[in-house]
Amino acid sequence: MNEEELNEQETLPEKESKEKTFTQDEVDRIVSDRLKRGEDKLRAKLLEEAKQQVREEQDEAKKLEEMNANQRKKYEDEKRDNELKELRATIQRQNMEKTAMGILKEKGISVDEDVLDLVVADSAEKTAERIDKFAELVEEKAREIRRQDFSNSAPKQSGSGEKAVTLDDFKKMAYPERLELKKNQPELYQELVQKSF
Repeated sequence: MNEEELNEQETLPEKESKEKTFTQDEVDRIVSDRLKRGEDKLRAKLLEEAKQQVREEQDEAKKLEEMNANQRKKYEDEKRDNELKELRATIQRQNMEKTAMGILKEKGISVDEDVLDLVVADSAEKTAERIDKFAELVEEKAREIRRQDFSNSAPKQSGSGEKAVTLDDFKKMAYPERLELKKNQPELYQELVQKSF
């Protein structure tokens, strides 16, 4: 061996020995330290949020103290008017959702909240337009599916809900299977018997 290969072999054990292993106590201590740091961060965040909320409430109280009676009444009236507008908008939205759901139900379309979010708009006119467009899309998709079903040459199942049997299938059937077919689907059985001879 040359000197370079000997040096490589000597450095291998050094690399392997550099990997550190931990005892269970050390792992437990590391995990508990990390959990404690996470809890401390969460506690600090919650404390900061609470302080922010207290500051906002103090600012609001200070603002009200500084106002005279007329300003205070005007401010409170504006605040109530804004809350009233929000409540009216919420009620109007709920009424439009209920109406939209009824219209779609009449058209034979069942909907969930996601669909309602798509079709309900700010005004009744826009909502009606969206409902009509959505109903057209659903009807077009249904027509497309029906066309695909009718374009398939071989039926997937017979009218009784059982798998349609082909002549090849019939020829491969054992006697008990043919008896079962004769019992359940006598017309198909007769047709296959005639074709097989």
